[in-house]
Amino acid sequence: MDLTLAQRLRAARMMSALSARQVAALAGVSPSTVTRVESGKMNPTYDVVLKLLDAVGLDERFDPVSDPVAVATARWVLGAGEEPPSVEYWIKRWVASGTLEIDDAGDVTVPDLQTFAFRAGRAAVLAFRPKVVMARQDRTWDEVADGLTGAGIEWAATGDRAANRLVLSAGEVRPTFYVDDTEAVIEALGLVFKGPQEWGWPITLLPFDGFSESGRWADDDGRWYAEPWQVALDCYSGSDYLSDPADRILETLLLPTDDESA
Repeated sequence: MDLTLAQRLRAARMMSALSARQVAALAGVSPSTVTRVESGKMNPTYDVVLKLLDAVGLDERFDPVSDPVAVATARWVLGAGEEPPSVEYWIKRWVASGTLEIDDAGDVTVPDLQTFAFRAGRAAVLAFRPKVVMARQDRTWDEVADGLTGAGIEWAATGDRAANRLVLSAGEVRPTFYVDDTEAVIEALGLVFKGPQEWGWPITLLPFDGFSESGRWADDDGRWYAEPWQVALDCYSGSDYLSDPADRILETLLLPTDDESA
C-alpha cells in the first residue's frame, strides 16, 4: 500500500469534513475498506482507488476536482440562482453523504446549512477552477478594479474584499475577481503571470461561467461584487482563513427581513 495515497485520502476526507462512512457511501464501498486503505492495511484495486479519490474530491494526480457547477447547484438549492446543468449529479452526491435530504414530498432539504455550504464550496476550490489565472500582486485591489473598469471589462469581486463588503471580518490579502476572459485581462491590465514557486498571494482571476455573474451588483462607488451567496460559497472555496467570514455571511443571509420579523 502506498502510504502517500493513504495519507492524501485521509487528508482530503478531513478537509471536506467527511466521515469514513460518508466516503464509503460516495464510493460504493464498505466503511471498513475506507479505514483499512487510510491506515495502509489494504492494497485497493485501481478501480477502488479511483472511486475513493472521486469520493474525497481528488483526481488521479491528487489535485482537487474543482467544479463550479457545485456552487451553482448550491445556490439553486438555496433559492439564489437558476437551475444549472448536472444538478442531478450533485444532489445525488450530497444526499449520499448526508449533506442533503429528500423529504416525503420529494423536496430537497438542508439539515445543516453551514456543512452544506462548506462542502459545496470545497467542491469548487478557487485555485483549481477551470481557466483560473494567477497574477503577481504588484498593485492594490483598487488599482485592479480601476483598471478593469477603465478597460471596459465587466467584473465582480469575490473572496475577502467582497466578504468585507458584507460582514467586515476578513483580512484583505488575496484580490479575487470574476471577469469574462482571464487571459485577456492579463494583457489589458499589463499584469504578470505568477509562477508556481513565487512567494506571496496572487491576484486571482476567475472566468464568469454562466451562473457566477448572476446577481452581481454595483456599490455606490461603482465597485462590482458577486451575489452574496456566491461570495459565501467562494469563501469556503478559498483559503482556510476565509471560513470565518463565510460563516458570518451565512448568519447575515439567514437574518429575518422586516416583513418576516413583523
